[in-house]
Amino acid sequence: MVCPKCRSNVSDKRIRCDRCGQDLVLYKKIFKASNMYYNNGLTRAKVRDLSGAVVALKKSLELNKANTDARNLLGLIYFEMGETVAALSEWVISKHFQPDNNDADNYINNIQENPTRLDNLNQAIKRYNNALVFAKQGSDDLAIIQLKRVLQLNPNFIRAYHLISLLYMKNGEKERAKKSLLKAARIDVTNTTTLRYLRELEPRPVLAKEGDMAVSDDKDVTSSIMPVSSYREDKPNVMAFVNLIVGVLIGLAVATFLILPTIKNNDTKGKNLSNDDYSAGMAVIEEKDAVIAQLQDEKDKLEETIITLRAELEGIVIPEVDPALYDPLLEASLQYIEELTKDEEERDFKQIAEKLSFLDTSMYETDASLQLVEKLKQMIYPEVSVQYYDTGHDLYSDARYEEALEDLFLSYFYNPDNYDAIYFIARAYHRLQDYDNAKIYYEIIVNDFQDTRRYDNAKSYLQRIQN
Repeated sequence: MVCPKCRSNVSDKRIRCDRCGQDLVLYKKIFKASNMYYNNGLTRAKVRDLSGAVVALKKSLELNKANTDARNLLGLIYFEMGETVAALSEWVISKHFQPDNNDADNYINNIQENPTRLDNLNQAIKRYNNALVFAKQGSDDLAIIQLKRVLQLNPNFIRAYHLISLLYMKNGEKERAKKSLLKAARIDVTNTTTLRYLRELEPRPVLAKEGDMAVSDDKDVTSSIMPVSSYREDKPNVMAFVNLIVGVLIGLAVATFLILPTIKNNDTKGKNLSNDDYSAGMAVIEEKDAVIAQLQDEKDKLEETIITLRAELEGIVIPEVDPALYDPLLEASLQYIEELTKDEEERDFKQIAEKLSFLDTSMYETDASLQLVEKLKQMIYPEVSVQYYDTGHDLYSDARYEEALEDLFLSYFYNPDNYDAIYFIARAYHRLQDYDNAKIYYEIIVNDFQDTRRYDNAKSYLQRIQN
């Protein structure tokens, strides 16, 4: 036991601190009460009474905030309920009170060691908050789509089950709402919100009397749901892409209007054909009339498409967007265009390649933006790989092997098929007498690039190292 006043270790059998004289009787009672609530929470958690366990464990921590066992268990229960942020918060606080030999280290490492799972949990929270925004705006369909994705990413997210069941209830789909609530009940058998919603789905006799206050059907069913955290879904600015499509369609319509007068003029010229070639002229006129009719139909369809797109564009509800999300991509694109205006020997794509390599494309949800990133990489990376290989080879020739390795590794990063860069990485390590690393890269040449001019030399050097 630790004395609350002087923080010295005291035997559990002592009722007073030997060092400072602090009375420990009340402190022991509080400590025992905290452990009692912890045991109560543990018992409830074993029978999946998660809500009751949370209440008991919070009481335990109110009495003893340094009870790391209670705090770790509370984090596990939060994680089981889909509350990832709350779980990580409890485990981090637990590590603060007990830095060594703490089970919280294992819980945090298990999540951090799986980046895919961590990203899924993060996306689930963001999509839940986004669904909540849609629900409050009345876009129930969009909210349900988001929530279905949330439950795929995090099947234990109880709040998501509650919100999607509310939306189903609002739309009269009681069976679907009941299924969602039963899934939530299997996770936490005593969750009061789940039980209350299930009771609402039970058929009730009509007991309304004159003068009784009727329950409003228009009540905002999402008012009881609060956002999980301050996360917000970063949505790309789809307006730019939609405007681009609309502009293309308008351009086609304008082109149609410009083509029609030319066709009509050709039609007039066709009427001036000589009588000797009258039949041929009529055939040309009929063909052009058919083209005019076809273009007119296409123009009408384009105008209808434009009207439809404008209506859809005006009806799109776009959440708050981070204006800087696409700035690095736009800067890289503009810089690439500027470099293309220069003479070929003066072009330098290294800075552009570096920007592209640091882009976080996980937030880009439009195919157009992802395709643009891949297109830029396909055009830039091979040239940058050659540029870094040239500078790395020059440094290698000057016996500056460590500096050469930096540029050669960049060349290999931007083009994993650049066997020249791989070969000279191995040679640089060989020169530095780092035979283990040299062996790794010689083996890459020998195993993967057998048809290249570096194969024989790499195989020879590899045999020397192995012997």
